[in-house]
Amino acid sequence: MALKFSNSNVTKVISSDGSTMLHIAVGSGHNDFVKKLLPYMDDEHLLQQRVSDGSTALHIAATVGNTDIADLLIKRNKTLLRVKDHKGVEPLQKAYEYMHLDTIGYLLKAVNHDNITELQSSLPRSVHPDNDIAADLLVNAISAKQYSLALELVQNYPKSASRSDDVLMALAKNFPSGLDYWEKLVYPSLDNIWETLFVTVREILSLLFFPVFAVLLAILHKQLCNQTISTRVFTSVVLTVPAMLASAFGFIWLLILIVCFPFFLLYYVLWNGANILAFAPIKRIENKRKDLIVAKNVLYLVCNEIDELENSGSDHYSRPILVAACQNAYEVVKRILARSPKAIEITDKSGYDIIQLAILNRSEQVYNLIYNLGERRLAPSSVLNQRTGATLQLQRELQWREEVKKFVFPTYITEENIFKETPDMVFTREHENLLKEGEMWMKTTAESCSITAALIITIVFAAAITVPGGNNQERGTPLFKKESAFIIFAISDAISLFASSTALLVFLSILTTRFAEKDFLVSLPRRLFIGLFSLLLSTTTMMIAFSATLFLVFCDKKAWMLLPISGLAFIPIASFITLQFPLMVDLFRSTYLPIFGKKKKSDRLITRTVKTLMRIVIP
Repeated sequence: MALKFSNSNVTKVISSDGSTMLHIAVGSGHNDFVKKLLPYMDDEHLLQQRVSDGSTALHIAATVGNTDIADLLIKRNKTLLRVKDHKGVEPLQKAYEYMHLDTIGYLLKAVNHDNITELQSSLPRSVHPDNDIAADLLVNAISAKQYSLALELVQNYPKSASRSDDVLMALAKNFPSGLDYWEKLVYPSLDNIWETLFVTVREILSLLFFPVFAVLLAILHKQLCNQTISTRVFTSVVLTVPAMLASAFGFIWLLILIVCFPFFLLYYVLWNGANILAFAPIKRIENKRKDLIVAKNVLYLVCNEIDELENSGSDHYSRPILVAACQNAYEVVKRILARSPKAIEITDKSGYDIIQLAILNRSEQVYNLIYNLGERRLAPSSVLNQRTGATLQLQRELQWREEVKKFVFPTYITEENIFKETPDMVFTREHENLLKEGEMWMKTTAESCSITAALIITIVFAAAITVPGGNNQERGTPLFKKESAFIIFAISDAISLFASSTALLVFLSILTTRFAEKDFLVSLPRRLFIGLFSLLLSTTTMMIAFSATLFLVFCDKKAWMLLPISGLAFIPIASFITLQFPLMVDLFRSTYLPIFGKKKKSDRLITRTVKTLMRIVIP
């Protein structure tokens, strides 16, 4: 039997603590039922209906963290925000007591933020910025990576950011890493393309000034000076030709940008459309970018508040900058050093400074930052786990070893410690398990890829012999040799055969290597990258060849059939790229691109720092 609602039914007390159907539905999370109840209640009932402790429905929603119901109730009656229970507690304080950050954020937004005085007067005394609760809430918001809520708290309660160094410590521990290398490549930045166009046009206009100036100068020479014609011509050529050539190159570059701009704009529109449709990979990239931008704003405001304190620099920056160096929180270190340059001299209880902690914790970005400022490590498992596969983990360890070797005395490299071990021997002992894992990971990957490459060779070789459509029995030539699709088939099949053969040979070379420690620095990662790239190329061209065959044999030259064939052929290619592209990018970056910044010829601080570090190995 369907439940019948009436004004008397929905406001009737049905439990010993004074709860009505509304209170029970809100507390148990039956949101749809609450939506059906609200039309039968007027605003006065929402205020008057309370349980025995004086809590309204909004108090209960805040207690259980039901943000959706809180939204419905506040839209009906905003006065609920200021209603207190018998203990004098408002809904916002209830949400804080149970640390429901989403609900806290919504309740804060629900109040009129345009008037800070009104905002503070509407909140409970315990959430005012003149005590530690607002600072605790800010720390919890940052720790939960809810940077939007943290930004709102800093903007509304700025003094809470500087009560102690806990807020900056939370940022140092939880600062977002931002976009990965490949995510930056695929992210469409419309601001960057506009900036590039503007800079190009400005440079062309500035370059055009010189030819015009040269012509005017030649005319002036003609009028004021009695020069020969050859001298005037020579002067004009010397002043004009270089600027004209530079302008020509500028125009070519501008033309390329203008031609590519519509395609980039289409890509930008498609990207944002996929983001609106909540396509998971794109949504994740957008969220990471948004978190980084908001976190930077929070960091900026927090540092502003700290700078306003008297004699606060060293007290508030000491612990956070050391933690940030360990966590590779590049932005935090950069901001602190910009506000307090002396912070670079801070050391922890063990006597390690920022650069030493960056080396010990493999914090490449912090290391490069301090190195480039000119002021100038087995790694923690949390750092090693950021690398894809044991091979790349070991490669990064070897790169750090080679980097540290550049800044120690040559005698230190072969000097023995009290256990008669050289630094290289200690490194080998500490990384013995990682070396075995890297060898196993590399062999497993090479074996799997070898099987795939061999299958592709078999398929494309057979396809090349039995050409689509057959051969002319008199001449032995293919029947479709004059068709464009057949030419595409022949080229694609040949590329696929050559690429898969290359991939197979490369993976076989990996399986037959001796897997020495030094091989993991360049040799093995380079072979793996070449093999994966060849495998991707062979897979792509094989699908193109197969699609051309389908079009030739079964589609009877119907152009519309190209669309479904191309769409289906793209599925395995997209799957391979989605699964293996991050690994290929990591291999390329770690093997062919430097992980450290540009090195300077002389850096006494770096040398002193690494010497101290080497004493860990050489007591």
